[in-house]
Amino acid sequence: MDVMEAIRKRKAVRTYTDKPVPDSVVDDLLRAALAAPTGSGSQAWSVMVIRDADVRRDVADLVIAGGAKYFAAMRPQRDLSDDEHREQCEAYAEQILATYRLAPVWIAVLLVPRDNYPPSMKEGGYLDDLISVAFAAENLMVAARAEGLGTVPTTAFQRFEKDRLRQILGVPAEVDPVLVTPLGYPESFPEGLPAALKRSFRTWKTLVHDDQWGNTRDGGEG
Repeated sequence: MDVMEAIRKRKAVRTYTDKPVPDSVVDDLLRAALAAPTGSGSQAWSVMVIRDADVRRDVADLVIAGGAKYFAAMRPQRDLSDDEHREQCEAYAEQILATYRLAPVWIAVLLVPRDNYPPSMKEGGYLDDLISVAFAAENLMVAARAEGLGTVPTTAFQRFEKDRLRQILGVPAEVDPVLVTPLGYPESFPEGLPAALKRSFRTWKTLVHDDQWGNTRDGGEG
């Protein structure tokens, strides 16, 4: 699979099998991730490969629980009580994310401050490092898709318990576990957009502006 096809076919995979992923394949993906651009050449990142069954289970449970809280925040409560809404979102998270516990590998992409910016650039430097971590994660996910492996960029779910995630992974307080993803062979790869996104997802032509803001490829305001 060439890189353009891998980019187009990379989708958020939420159903995994327990089929093992060879170490050599994981290593190739890690090298691809760490070949990403890095602001000021600082390499303010590390990548953690999680194979230990207990640690994987703890990470999956944390992410699934975080998913329930995310859905509770994002989904309308309508006429449900607080308890009913919470229980509904917990059940939904379990329904769609349960196979995260089967994935044979988890990858954590970590922001590791290198303190190589002067005080006047510290805030902007942190943002540069965060963007660089995102570049590395995207490399990893595209390379995984080319190898027939699934990933899902999980950032919001673990925000609710980031200190607990640090504890599970044994990372110090200054290290930020920006993104975690299961890595494994999916039951199937998603095709197209989920129904919930089809109603609101913007086409690429509405998002491309030529030379001036508003001059979009569809001829309308973007």
